[in-house]
Amino acid sequence: MPEEIELNPHEDTERVHENAHGHHDGGWLRWVPLSTALLAAVAAVAALQSGAFVNEALLVQSKGVQFQSQASDQWAFYQAKSIKSHGSRETADLLPKGSPLIEKYKSEATRYDKETTEIKEAATKLEERRDEQGKEAGHLMHRHHQFAYAVTCLQVAIALSAITALSKKKPMWFGSLALGILGIALMVQGLRG
Repeated sequence: MPEEIELNPHEDTERVHENAHGHHDGGWLRWVPLSTALLAAVAAVAALQSGAFVNEALLVQSKGVQFQSQASDQWAFYQAKSIKSHGSRETADLLPKGSPLIEKYKSEATRYDKETTEIKEAATKLEERRDEQGKEAGHLMHRHHQFAYAVTCLQVAIALSAITALSKKKPMWFGSLALGILGIALMVQGLRG
């Protein structure tokens, strides 16, 4: 006697329905959690890199501020020496002709002029270093933004994957994958600098 086949109309109808809509265990839906997990892992790495670049940019910018402060100090020193030079020269001009102090004040004015030249060079070099730090910080911030955009795309892709899992709409999953690929591309671009 052949084995008896047990029929359960409710289970059979459900199985037919799942097979017709691609919802069975071997279908595309099993890839949704895997793709979501991969997107989340890549998003975590991108977020970490984004934070690292912004921190580095802030440190570099801070060095630039220090150079600006030092340059400002040098310019103040330059002005003080310049005022002393003018004062010594004017004093020498106001003294009566033949006064032994004329040469002393002219000598001081010449010394102050030489010192102002050296101070001006030092201040200019500090400003150049400030500018270099500013450019480097700008480059680092650009890289930070690349990773921030990547994180945003990846987070939206993860959200679309979650919606896909609930709605079982395959086009939604393709949109998630497309955004995930865009996020990865932005991340690679950020890595290249």
